[in-house]
Amino acid sequence: IAVTGEGNSTTTNLQQGLCKAWVSMAADGASLVDSFNIGGSVDSGTGDRRVSFTNNMNNALYALTTGVTDNTASTSILGCDITAGTIATTGYDFEVFFNSSSTDRTNFDEESFVTVHGDLA
Repeated sequence: IAVTGEGNSTTTNLQQGLCKAWVSMAADGASLVDSFNIGGSVDSGTGDRRVSFTNNMNNALYALTTGVTDNTASTSILGCDITAGTIATTGYDFEVFFNSSSTDRTNFDEESFVTVHGDLA
């Protein structure tokens, strides 16, 4: 579906611009608060989770955006990123960690979020 942009001078492909998957991961790191095109999540290491797609991506060149919130309201600064070398057509690994050190979270007392943009298979 082609959509005319602002100013009526350009068009964009609506299908290409849609989010293809997203997940809101619960504080326990295993259960999903809500999701779209996510089949599930499993523990793959300390502070590390493997997320699988319901419908696979066309290739492993898709874009991911991550976020995290600390539900304990502490002063810790947390980060969330995709684990290097784990992006696949079937899913990806992500980890939650303290920004002040390289230590992965040993427990998930935060909620994490990931969105996926790219081409479905």
